[in-house]
Amino acid sequence: MAVPFSVIAKKLKIEGPRLRRALRHLEIKGLDPKADFFKKEVAQEIIQALLPKKKAPIKVKKMEGEKKTKKDKEEVLLPSSVRVKDLAGLLKIPVTDLLKKLLKEGVSANLNQSLDFETASLIAEDFGKKVGLLEDEAKEEEEVVERGEPRPPIVVILGHVDHGKTSLLDYIRKTKVAQRESGGITQHIGSYQAEIDSEGERRQITFIDTPGHEAFSKLRSLGAKVTDLAVLVVAADDGVKPQTVEAIDHAKSAGIPIVVAVNKIDKKGADPEKVKKELAENGLLPEEWGGTTPLVEISAKTGKNIDELLELIVLTADLSDIQARYEGMGEGVVIESHIERGKGSVASIICRQGQFKKGDIVVAGGAWGRIKRIENERKEVKEKLLPSEPALVFGFKSLPRPGSKVRVVKGEKEAKDRAEAWEREMRERGFAQSLYSKVRGEKILPIVLKADVQGSLESLMSSLEKLKSDKVKVKVVHSGVGNISESDIYLALASSALILGFRVKSDLAAQRLAEQRQVKILTFDVIYDLLNELEKILADISAPKEKEVKTGEAEVIKLFKGGKVQILGAQLKKSLIKVGDKVKIFRDNKAIGMGEVKSLKILTKDKKEIKEIGAKFGLGLESKTTVKIGDRIVAFAIEKKI
Repeated sequence: MAVPFSVIAKKLKIEGPRLRRALRHLEIKGLDPKADFFKKEVAQEIIQALLPKKKAPIKVKKMEGEKKTKKDKEEVLLPSSVRVKDLAGLLKIPVTDLLKKLLKEGVSANLNQSLDFETASLIAEDFGKKVGLLEDEAKEEEEVVERGEPRPPIVVILGHVDHGKTSLLDYIRKTKVAQRESGGITQHIGSYQAEIDSEGERRQITFIDTPGHEAFSKLRSLGAKVTDLAVLVVAADDGVKPQTVEAIDHAKSAGIPIVVAVNKIDKKGADPEKVKKELAENGLLPEEWGGTTPLVEISAKTGKNIDELLELIVLTADLSDIQARYEGMGEGVVIESHIERGKGSVASIICRQGQFKKGDIVVAGGAWGRIKRIENERKEVKEKLLPSEPALVFGFKSLPRPGSKVRVVKGEKEAKDRAEAWEREMRERGFAQSLYSKVRGEKILPIVLKADVQGSLESLMSSLEKLKSDKVKVKVVHSGVGNISESDIYLALASSALILGFRVKSDLAAQRLAEQRQVKILTFDVIYDLLNELEKILADISAPKEKEVKTGEAEVIKLFKGGKVQILGAQLKKSLIKVGDKVKIFRDNKAIGMGEVKSLKILTKDKKEIKEIGAKFGLGLESKTTVKIGDRIVAFAIEKKI
């Protein structure tokens, strides 16, 4: 299959004319510098020859006795997630100054709220600090990008409901999995490998068998990189729908390539050209229209062009240069987990690099254990799990959460320490939002109530009935006299309840279980203290939650003037941009800074807003971040949500 010139330019991040000039100087057999398409082997050689080589940083050691100059910034090492009050301590600044700075940048936060590394580092740099990632966490980041040998791509299927995601997976499973092994798939493990013949070479593709962007976002919720590539399924007779747009945003936010499959081309009313137009309006310009988005028209019902789609997936993966180390300790992602009778906690995982072997000590979030058995989708026992391979792993002491990173560690102590640290971080993120449940649109705060004597219990029950909240209803799911026991913890787990104790203590076993399972226990000796605390919790749940909503997006296409207010040439990609908008600046799908729109112009006319998709305009941007061509300017607003 031929590789378009535009795909190579996008991969190398080189403008077309500059790439053409570079091709003239390459000595590659079969290379025509003027061609619009290249053989896959030629394309790979071009990318290998022109891809920038990373240089090792040069460390300059100061001479003994040399003093720091004003230009030397103090280095602060930050974790991947840090609370506001802890960040203030690390930066050695008053917490009020930090809160003011966050508000100025459009981030509303309290003292205990956690900030991600990108946000915290931007703020720290504004306070004149040089930022680095904590050593142990920096090592983890390095491991993720370790290079070695090519590995099969891990693919997720995204798209609108009823556009054929499940049908596509079913067709691939039946034709590309069952045919190569007698019996086919005998158990569901949340993922499987398909095998195809690509230019005479047997190639494998791992599919996440959980179609839909909701499942995809859940897997990514803990920050684990799950997939390498997304296939966006769009029905030819229905076109781009709201869920399609959401799926595009999810794939883009994950920073992975997108291959479009226009499905149901055999149905009456199918209009692939209309779909392509709608995709282009949403930032996915097909290659045949001069864009960089690979697209193939298929029928998941008849199998038409499915082989071409799989070939396109392999080609796109090759251009992404997906590699992993095949030796050393394994790292991967938990896809699903469940309790199996007689076998305990079982996790379905995909290895991303290294190896998982029987006897390895593994940790995933707050769960850890020793691997007792590894099984593939055909219930065959495997000695080891290699990169991109999915399998069931037996031996966890508790259920790991889907989306958790799973890794092999050196011993039980390290596994326990990592699991306990993860549990602490989860607890520090707060419990109020997860305490209540919604029943028929009404928020319910379930409570397990324990008291020292029956008289106290009755008095408390009467007082709880009088507690009023327009948004949340208190529901006592269990009440009793005596200390808080393990059975109270299990009941709280089953109902997602808060445990309140009045003049009672927790049994030692109950304390341990509550810590392990993140059950919140509050005990009091004064009834008014208990009621006041509960009122605060109700108020916190009832309070409007702030949500950052994207209101528009533009791409920088020209640079006119630098300085405090930068004058840029831009093109509108989504929604609208207005004067006064707070914006984030993205480069290579990473937020690198913030700013504010000060002016908008089309030719010489001042504009208050730009709302025509594709329009080119001048933009005055106030920001401390120096913008480059190709950066995305994303406008956002803070919405209060009940």
